[in-house]
Amino acid sequence: MITILGLYILVGAIAGVLAGLLGIGGGLVIVPMLVFCMELQHLPQELVMHLALGTSMASIMFTSVSSFMAHHRRGAVEWSVVKRIVVGILVGTFLGSCVAAVLSTGVLKVFFVIFLYFVCYQMLSGKKPKPSRTLPGLWGMFAAGNVIGVVSSLVGIGG
Repeated sequence: MITILGLYILVGAIAGVLAGLLGIGGGLVIVPMLVFCMELQHLPQELVMHLALGTSMASIMFTSVSSFMAHHRRGAVEWSVVKRIVVGILVGTFLGSCVAAVLSTGVLKVFFVIFLYFVCYQMLSGKKPKPSRTLPGLWGMFAAGNVIGVVSSLVGIGG
């Protein structure tokens, strides 16, 4: 029991350091590490990815609140954007969670790997949105929020 607890503490520390070094969210690092730890514990294979995603999302709740408070204190929260996108994110997260519940661990792993390739491509290509680009209207923000919520639920990231 103590060995497993130590392993999870080590996983959290490694995920935090790597996420900080790479400038990415911890979910991209912690989900594969959680899968590894859970497989070491011989948890049922059909539950491993679901447990890893749920655990990642639960830990993100705490780090997100801390991050939000720090950004809010610095005046770095664009409230007009938050108001227009938050409902879409909530709906998308709910829908993504429902979809994840019926997908197999294998399908979720494949989706996660595809998402990792996409993130790697984005990082290596250096493609960024143009600063002059305008945000979509209310329905566009709702749709974007839905996509963010669904994908976040399926890969265990904070969005």
